[in-house]
Amino acid sequence: MGDIQWQIFAYIVSQVETPLVAAVADVLTAFLTFVVTPLRLTLVLYIALTGLLVLRGEVTETGAVLFGRLLKMILVVWLVTGAGVYQQYVYDLFFVMLPNGLAGALTSSGSVSAVSAESFDQVWLKAWRAGLEVWRTLGWSDIAEKAVVVLFWGVAILSTGFCFAIWLISRVILALYIALGPLLVPLVLFAATRAIFERWIGSLISCVILQVTTIVLLYIVLGVEQQVVGRIVVMGSVDPMVMLQVLLAGMIFFAVAAYVAFQLPAFAASLSGGLAFHTGALARAAQGAVGSTGHSRVDAQGNSHRTGRSGALGALHLAGSAGWRAAAGAGRRAATRSAPPAGRRVPFRPRCAALSPRARTRTPFHTPTPPAPCP
Repeated sequence: MGDIQWQIFAYIVSQVETPLVAAVADVLTAFLTFVVTPLRLTLVLYIALTGLLVLRGEVTETGAVLFGRLLKMILVVWLVTGAGVYQQYVYDLFFVMLPNGLAGALTSSGSVSAVSAESFDQVWLKAWRAGLEVWRTLGWSDIAEKAVVVLFWGVAILSTGFCFAIWLISRVILALYIALGPLLVPLVLFAATRAIFERWIGSLISCVILQVTTIVLLYIVLGVEQQVVGRIVVMGSVDPMVMLQVLLAGMIFFAVAAYVAFQLPAFAASLSGGLAFHTGALARAAQGAVGSTGHSRVDAQGNSHRTGRSGALGALHLAGSAGWRAAAGAGRRAATRSAPPAGRRVPFRPRCAALSPRARTRTPFHTPTPPAPCP
C-alpha cells in the first residue's frame, strides 16, 4: 500500500494536452487563412492611396509618420501571413518557451529537480505516505487519531487539486487567446481598436504569470512536503501524538497554500493589467499634464466663474486671465486719475432751443421749461 504510484494529474494532462494542442492548431490554421487576403489587400490599397495623395500634394503628415505607419502595417501582415511566423513568435513563445523556461530556471538548482504536471502527483503521494506512516502506528481503537489522518489526506488532495485546476485552466485559456490572435493582431493598426489588442497582450502575459506563480507555489509545497515526510520517517514508531502534530502542521500549510492559490488569478491580473492598459494610462497621464482651460459656470447671484482648470493649459489660462484683469484694473485706475475730482462740479450748459427740438415738444404729463436762449 505504501508503494502505490498514482498518476492522477499526469493522466488528466495527457488526456487534455494532446487534444488541446491539436484544436489550437486547427483554429490557428483556419483564422490565418481567413485573414490573409483582407490584410494583403488592405496593405496594397493603403500604399496606393498614400502614393496618390503624395503625388497630388494633399498629404499633411511628415514622411516619418507615413513611414512608421507603413512599417507597422508591413510587420502586422508579415506576422499574420508569414509561413509559421505567428506559430513561432506567439504560440511557441507564450505557450511553450516562457512557461517551460521560467519553470526550468526555477528548478535548475534546489531539492526539487523539475516541476510539471507530474509534480502535482508527487505532492499528493508524499502527503499520502506521510499520513500512512502515522496510520501504521495507530491501533484499531484510535478512531480520533485516524480521523485526523483522513482529514489530512482530504486537505492535501483538495489543496493539490485546486492548484492543479488553476494551472490547467490557465493553460486552456492561454491556448484560447493564442487561437484568437490572428483576428486580434490587425486591430493594432486602428486607434479605435488598439486597446483591444493591448488587452489581448495583457491577457497572454497574465496567463503566463499565472502558470509561473502556480509552479512557484508548487515548488514551495514540494519542499515543505519533503521536510514533513522526512521528519515523520525519522520519528519511526515514537508517540503517535507527536506525529499527529506534524500532520496538523502540514494540514495548516496545505490550507494556506490553497488560499494563496485562490489569490493567484487576481495577482496575475494585477501584474499584467499594467501592461494591458499602459498606452491608455500614458495617454491619460499626458492629457492630465496638458490639462484643460475649464469651463464657465454661473452662480446663483448671476456671477460667472471658470472652473475645471487643470494642467499646463489651465495654468496658462489662469495666468492670461490674471494678466487681463491686471491690465483692465490699470486702465480703470488711469481713467479715474484723468477724471475731475469728486468735489469739483462741472458747469451745466443747457442745450440751445434751436438745436433741441425735443425741448419744445409737449406731452400730456410733462410741461417743458422755457428753452434757454442761444448764445
